Amino acid sequence: MRTIKQSLYLLALLLCFACTGCTKYDFVETGKAQSHLDKTMWEYFQTDDYNWSGLVLLIKRAGLEDLFQGRDAQYGSKFTFLGITNHSLRRYLYKTYGKKAEQPEGTESTEGTGGTESTEGSEAPVTPAAPAAVTNAIEPSELTEAETMQLIERMDVETARKIILDCVIPHEVLLLEDFPAGRKSTNAESVIGTGGKLYTMASGKQLWLYTFRDAYANVPEAGANRLHIVSPETKVTRDIASHNIQTRTGVVHSLQYDFTAAEF
Repeated sequence: MRTIKQSLYLLALLLCFACTGCTKYDFVETGKAQSHLDKTMWEYFQTDDYNWSGLVLLIKRAGLEDLFQGRDAQYGSKFTFLGITNHSLRRYLYKTYGKKAEQPEGTESTEGTGGTESTEGSEAPVTPAAPAAVTNAIEPSELTEAETMQLIERMDVETARKIILDCVIPHEVLLLEDFPAGRKSTNAESVIGTGGKLYTMASGKQLWLYTFRDAYANVPEAGANRLHIVSPETKVTRDIASHNIQTRTGVVHSLQYDFTAAEF
């Protein structure tokens, strides 16, 4: 009896190993990592403060709540959004608004403590400088939630709108695998490469987008699917990993990146 049990146990182990050997572990298909949510984008963003709290405030600042609720006829009830996570937003805000301008050598500051600057025989109004939320000594990742929100609240409405609309592909719902495939260029003078398509974002900015396969274990095109973004105007390029979050108002690409499309 013991012999029969041992034989059955060994057979079970062999079957387990055989099944494991057939499992495909050679690459991770990020393009298939999808979430299906019965929510609008606006509702979804408010369920994840860790990633989207800054974006929620930016959307409010821009007055674009209706867009993410699918109520904006100009850009469509469904669209594709290159999601701006808190990490990307902090980095952009730090680069654009957070650093104090360095004073040129030999120039003395005339900033006083009140609202006017006094010189002999005249009084001229002085525009108070905007309060600096961060200094050159701090890294973008070290921006606190309060500092990030303060910088967003100081932003003018048109800038807030442009940052968001730069990331919206209107009237098209594109999963990662639905973007055309292409190959990156090795020519700095012609950065678009082969394949892909020119997309006009809601802001009017044009970006060339396509997907390509990473190498994995030194095997070309055996790795994860990535989205390649190219600015034909400035020749700036970025490679980003992504997964698709499908909502009632379109697809959010929750991007693993450290930039915003506004930096193109």
